[in-house]
Amino acid sequence: VDLSVILPTLNERENLAILVPRLRAVLASILPASRYEILVVDAGSSDGTAEVAGELADRVVRQSRPGYGQALREGFAAARGEYLATLDADLSHEPSFLPGMWQECASADILIASRYVPGGRADMSWGRKVLSRILNLVFRTVLALPLRDMSSGFRLYHRSVLHSIGLEGIDFDILPEIVVRSLAGGWRVRELPFHYSPRQYGGSKARLLRFGCSYLTTLGRLWR
Repeated sequence: VDLSVILPTLNERENLAILVPRLRAVLASILPASRYEILVVDAGSSDGTAEVAGELADRVVRQSRPGYGQALREGFAAARGEYLATLDADLSHEPSFLPGMWQECASADILIASRYVPGGRADMSWGRKVLSRILNLVFRTVLALPLRDMSSGFRLYHRSVLHSIGLEGIDFDILPEIVVRSLAGGWRVRELPFHYSPRQYGGSKARLLRFGCSYLTTLGRLWR
């Protein structure tokens, strides 16, 4: 398998029913069906997400413990691809961006769909946008990092990177942790401009206060 696409989910039945067929159409333009897989990592949804995933995705991973970071770790462990793509299941990450990332896969070990580099854009609430900007600025300044969007979950990884770093983050703080540990290990990380759109159905699973606190806790750990 060349590419594994990992979708962390929690009560995303309506979005998933739209996303997975759209993903398959996009992936068919770059790879034969036998060379990619779509994995849904479900965190105990109560709305039938796992059942929809079982019908549409290639595999469903039942998440053993809560947390976005845990979902990524279990998805990484289950994936069989040489490259691993992660994107949100709420339709805020446009699947048609994947072919462009795939074309650039040799240029870096991690590619990030970035909202904050020139050409990128984010359509989100004022509160989320301000918090996201501040957290990324703090990480970039305190840790002297050459990146602008370390909280984007739309990424393409070479699996060797993920096997070489130890990860501790249990929530969304795993995203900057992956970047920092990868850069410290000498891996190449690159950002591509991306337009982030609002989710279509349901509510966001990110709680702003918890989100900010987990990021700052991780910042202190990584700084030390």
